[in-house]
Amino acid sequence: MTARKVKRGGNSQKDNFNQNVPKKARSVLNKEFEKKIMCNDMLAKFVIDFLCIILFFSMDFLLLDNKKPLFCDIIKLQDKIKKQNRGVLYMLFSKNSLKHTATKSNTLNLHVVNKLEQVAQQVIHKKAVAKAVAKREAEPPVQQPTGEKLADYSTTGKKRKWDLHKQNNLKLLELYKQAIKINPNVISPKRLQDLADCANQLEYLQDAEGNKKLYKTYFCRVRLCPMCQWRRSLKLFSQVSKITDYINNQNNQVRYLFITLTQKNCSGSELMQEINKINKSFSLLVDKTKRVQPASKFKKMLLGYIKSTEVTYNPKTKTYHPHLHCIFAVQGEYFNKENYINKNSWRAIWADLLKVDYLPQINVQAIKPARQQKAVAELAKYPAKVSSILNLPQMQAVQVVMDLTTLCYKRRFVAFGGIFKKTKALLKLQDIEAENVDLVGAGNIKEFNYVARAIYKYNVKFGCYISS
Repeated sequence: MTARKVKRGGNSQKDNFNQNVPKKARSVLNKEFEKKIMCNDMLAKFVIDFLCIILFFSMDFLLLDNKKPLFCDIIKLQDKIKKQNRGVLYMLFSKNSLKHTATKSNTLNLHVVNKLEQVAQQVIHKKAVAKAVAKREAEPPVQQPTGEKLADYSTTGKKRKWDLHKQNNLKLLELYKQAIKINPNVISPKRLQDLADCANQLEYLQDAEGNKKLYKTYFCRVRLCPMCQWRRSLKLFSQVSKITDYINNQNNQVRYLFITLTQKNCSGSELMQEINKINKSFSLLVDKTKRVQPASKFKKMLLGYIKSTEVTYNPKTKTYHPHLHCIFAVQGEYFNKENYINKNSWRAIWADLLKVDYLPQINVQAIKPARQQKAVAELAKYPAKVSSILNLPQMQAVQVVMDLTTLCYKRRFVAFGGIFKKTKALLKLQDIEAENVDLVGAGNIKEFNYVARAIYKYNVKFGCYISS
């Protein structure tokens, strides 16, 4: 009895109520007391959640001003939460978004979150509309259509072949339509439509002298699209030129080699396997953590590399030729007699790394300043060019397109290493193989003194872009 009394004496206020209230009313009072405590807990949780939400909104709209809001990717959980009768207690930040984590709670929290989501979406929509309106007002007026053909020239005075690339784009589109009849999974309907819409309309900014700068268009980014391949090759050429120029300014002792590493042709069924083999062999050549005797002498002199994988097709033998175009940055001492590797030695090294019983063809050239642009242009060739196969007999061309589409799926064809990779990161250059890569290349249009906009649309009948 004593122990029980002591234990009851240490209880909360609930026991005091039970001692003073008749036995019949205790159950009712206990229920009311529990409701009161639950209500207090619910209120406390609500206040904490509300303060957290206010804090997040403050960070978003006060500290970030007009930048991209943190609430831009709010996940809509209304229906799911209603079905499960669950609320939201925790809000977790990711890089540029706020995600909800549903936990047990009450319908009061659910109502608050739903309301805040509506407010956030309205604010985001208003910001987007205001930004679009401001951008449209800042743009110059569109000039009246003249019906003239597009004439677009690079900074060096070379005419850009927009018409040819669009014509090849439409040829590839027809090949894909035939390929779908053989294998419906070769390309999705959406990607096929993207291919058809690629660069249908070009929007230019134009200055008082008539000079044009591409401002806006749509690129499909299908890996085999001739239009997108051309734009990617231009971007890669620009990036490699910037990287080598930066390295030369920092260290004039760096020398460059342009090397083409080849092997025998293979059939379409062997293509994936052979590509994997040459990439593995290249890794043994340049990776300094892997001790490979044939490549040890070269690795001591190696500072960095840029590798581009290219696949060409031989219509006579109906075989593929995978090979690598590489620019190697080496120390100046490489050209000393004891460190230099001649062409025959290179062939033996590459054959050893490939583990083949023949000496593959190798092209080795020291890049002099006068030839640097030519070497960079050769490297910038897009890996799986289709322009050379578009005029083949239809069924043969369809089969090649199917083989190359399979090859390109989730595969990288351009790689940077060593000082090239570090410089690329330092200059904050884009990944040319990324889905969101900028292929327009408008750059800082504020530096271009434009006075009007010109719109050109591709005319299928005449096979060219016409002002409209």
